[in-house]
Amino acid sequence: MNRSIIAIVLVCLWLTGCNDRQTLKTSFTTYLTRVASVFDTAPPELSQPPALPPLPAQRTLQLSQPRVSAGLLDTLKLGECRLLTLVGEHNSPVGKSQQAGAVFMYHLQFQQGLNNCLSRSNDKALRSWLTDLQQQKAPLLPGFYWNMMVAEPEIRAALTPRQRPVMPDHRGFQATYNAFSLFAALQLLSQAPASTPDVNSDEFSERLSGLYNNDYLGELYYSLHSASHYLHQSLLFLSRLEQFNCGPAGKEDARRLRNAMEHYYIKDIQAQLTELDRHFVRLAPLLEQSLIPPPARQAEVAEYRHWYASGLNSHIYRRYRQLTLDHAKAWQRFLHRCDLPPS
Repeated sequence: MNRSIIAIVLVCLWLTGCNDRQTLKTSFTTYLTRVASVFDTAPPELSQPPALPPLPAQRTLQLSQPRVSAGLLDTLKLGECRLLTLVGEHNSPVGKSQQAGAVFMYHLQFQQGLNNCLSRSNDKALRSWLTDLQQQKAPLLPGFYWNMMVAEPEIRAALTPRQRPVMPDHRGFQATYNAFSLFAALQLLSQAPASTPDVNSDEFSERLSGLYNNDYLGELYYSLHSASHYLHQSLLFLSRLEQFNCGPAGKEDARRLRNAMEHYYIKDIQAQLTELDRHFVRLAPLLEQSLIPPPARQAEVAEYRHWYASGLNSHIYRRYRQLTLDHAKAWQRFLHRCDLPPS
């Protein structure tokens, strides 16, 4: 008996979560049903949005990095720079099995250690050796950063488009924003390691962990995509506004149409769209900066960047904005033609 009750409770919670995620679709259905009742016709049945372009496979995006090594005697010189412990940890069995994020952090911290050592040392021979090593390793840093963005499991999972919308409370946004704020900063640092401040490994781990089981970004993609899809279907149905009779016989129905739009679209749907818009606008520049590809991978990631990571010019956002504008204009034309002010 107890097991049955527990099973029923779990099913109810699961269904509630699913229903919470379908708020936007439900709102569009209600809106179009109310408008259709004034037209005395059946409302359109909203279809599922088409699939979104995926994140390309890791093997397609990852770069092969050359290895820079030194002999034992040369390596011992790193003791002067307090880098032997860092190098030892990286070359240990545990270090060799690290994920791409930890690998990038090692190379960034190593480069920072070289920079600090060069600024302190007065040993001419040591400075010459360190400068040569720095010049060999610094050009590799952007590649290690890129590999982190396309191979670190938590980051790949975050960047993957999902087939479900965000929750109404936008849970997961702040952790996503915190992580990509750091990634955008690290992308800049990887391009100019000689001027980088020290990076806190604990902060990196904390922000990366915020992406664990956090599909917010992929769900936000889907939410904008589905909003565009429902707006497009709504506009097809609302094309009948152009033929509506605004004469005396249609005045009452015209007011009913206006009221339906204001109550079900502006007060409900538009409020939800505003939240989607606001959250994407905050993330857009961070995504654009974080996912600047190396020349060797521009073609492979071009479609993904076009759709999601071109800032406010991202296709998924531009299409959504255009359709919200088209929807507003359709109603504006109707209200103007029927000489109806907003209520």
